[in-house]
Amino acid sequence: MDSLRPARTEHKRGSDRLATLLGLLNGVTVRGSRYVARCPAHADKSPSLQVTEGETAVLLHCWAGCTLTEICSALGLKAADLFYDAGHPRHQRPIVRRPPRIDLKSLAFEWELAAFDRRRRAGVILEKLTGIDLANVSDSTLDRLLAVAAKAYADLDRAELLETVADGLRVRAQSGGVAA
Repeated sequence: MDSLRPARTEHKRGSDRLATLLGLLNGVTVRGSRYVARCPAHADKSPSLQVTEGETAVLLHCWAGCTLTEICSALGLKAADLFYDAGHPRHQRPIVRRPPRIDLKSLAFEWELAAFDRRRRAGVILEKLTGIDLANVSDSTLDRLLAVAAKAYADLDRAELLETVADGLRVRAQSGGVAA
């Protein structure tokens, strides 16, 4: 529970920074989880500035094309002022760790390669086993050959499973799904 406190404090500071910024703007209205206002960097008759509370800073975007530098200078701010930890010495700023993004297409390719390797290995083994005359083989050798054949068939089953997983990952990648 204690590990959540800094995040809540950070969020509160972010909300304060957002409220201060919104107070500097004209024509502020709420649209869902973001705000729109008239852009101070150009003669704006209808709100074209989007203001959003991001993870580490207040995000500004002018749909008319004004740059962040132009918007900030019109407000008398620097871009660094938009960050929630602005004003704190660098060594006191919290480090925000984000989980790595996983490339689902690359992961699917790796699973396909693993499936291909198992299928190829099983195919070679089963092809070699079909050429053996079992009439001239001792019982212990036959047991070893049957164990090898069972492993080859198990590899074929695993390859099918790996291909199914790879197909699912590819479908997720195409639908825009991202694993975290």
